[in-house]
Amino acid sequence: MAKTTKPKVPRGPNAQRRAATRAKIMEAAVRCLAEFGYAATSTPLVARLAKVSRGSLLHQFPTKVDLIIGVAEYASAARGAKVREHLTPYPEGPDRFLHGVDAVWASLHEPAAIALMEVTIAARSDPELAERYPQFAGDLEASLHRARIRMAENLGVPERLEEIEAVAHLTRVALNGLAMDSVFIGRTSPDEPKVLALLKDLRRRLVDELKTGGAKAVGTTSGT
Repeated sequence: MAKTTKPKVPRGPNAQRRAATRAKIMEAAVRCLAEFGYAATSTPLVARLAKVSRGSLLHQFPTKVDLIIGVAEYASAARGAKVREHLTPYPEGPDRFLHGVDAVWASLHEPAAIALMEVTIAARSDPELAERYPQFAGDLEASLHRARIRMAENLGVPERLEEIEAVAHLTRVALNGLAMDSVFIGRTSPDEPKVLALLKDLRRRLVDELKTGGAKAVGTTSGT
């Protein structure tokens, strides 16, 4: 019987150096996008900020779009890690769901969030990026969907997934929009406290309904 040969996984100093170089490139690219914007971001500038040779950068990211897709994945993971870090003190279930608004809002104050927004906006006008961005966006949405399935299960109501997913999606897009006003252009929006309070109240009312087993739809109120 022929012996199966497993693919070799790079190990040792070379792999470590490559990983360290990639990490420096990612951090520099996030900084470049967050501080200077997509149009000003280039492989030579990122290499200079990362303090690596342009050849080292091009070895891992042959084109600017390769670099941008890589940094989008990196920035998205960094945002997710920030959300999880913020939610660590709270147990799975209603408490974690209720504090999700603050966690998402905290993640949007990170340079990674600003970098990711720059990439998202640029995908509208850069043809090469526009061609590749949907794959990244689809993978991200699939990851968020899996997280929302776990959220519904941890709340003990997997049958209410559609409703919980809608509330989570609303939180994300509303806070992304608010961040455009309050974070990304450096001008605090006077509506920030009201938007955060409204999103928290929406989640709180859903949790209360789930606790009582009520059938009232999210977004409706009783009385006057």
